Amino acid sequence: MKSRIWQLAGVGVLGLGISLGAVAEGQGEGAPGRSLNSRDEVQQTQPPRQGYYQDIPRRHGDNRYWQAGGPGQRPGGDWQGRPDGRGDGWGPGPQYRPGHRIDQFPERYWKVPYRGDEYFYSGGYWYRPQGGRYVLVTPPYGMRVEYLPPYAREVWLGGALFFEVADNYYQYRPDSREYVVVNPPVAAPAPASDGYDVVAYPMHGQGQEQQEQDRYQCHRWAVGQSGFDPATAPYAPPANVAENYRRALGACFSGRGYSIN
Repeated sequence: MKSRIWQLAGVGVLGLGISLGAVAEGQGEGAPGRSLNSRDEVQQTQPPRQGYYQDIPRRHGDNRYWQAGGPGQRPGGDWQGRPDGRGDGWGPGPQYRPGHRIDQFPERYWKVPYRGDEYFYSGGYWYRPQGGRYVLVTPPYGMRVEYLPPYAREVWLGGALFFEVADNYYQYRPDSREYVVVNPPVAAPAPASDGYDVVAYPMHGQGQEQQEQDRYQCHRWAVGQSGFDPATAPYAPPANVAENYRRALGACFSGRGYSIN
């Protein structure tokens, strides 16, 4: 009799565990994922270790690099699933706007509860159920997803990294490995020197977008030349290392038509 009771109890616990599992919604192709619940979070006991550090063996010739990700790492850090950032923010399909209605999702989708409402996320677009159909909406700020489509566009403003997808902006949260919907970034003048940066003034009328692209590319070039990345360095390097980075950064800007102060 006792054996029978324990068997039934085991089946009950197993059934409860299965019912609580998070399962990706929908059919079709897309990035693997699971149902997202913006009200539930699982905190890691330790943050992910990105790049490599002084206590991890490196290949020959790598020991001169001070940045966490090694030579050529993209500013802002690298993580699994990070879009390459070279998309146009819309992708090859039609550019749907809020109010557009569909009968079914053309690809894999996720159900995202948020503050008592039900949203659906598919292909970079957000939807709400309405009259048996789904209407495209602008997501509330604070909504979180684990995946952005490949057409996401990388935007740098004020030293902060944003991703633009279908006219919405996201920032990556490494603690939860999610992308959070945020306010659209506002263009701001280049920040003053922080000890590593240089102040570059466009001499040929370069627009804001061109300035951002030049700063990103010059940063990458200076990292490769100096072996130092101020965006990811865990601590301050020797003065000559920082100076080599500044000198390389200034030389790159000068070659692209900027006056260096």
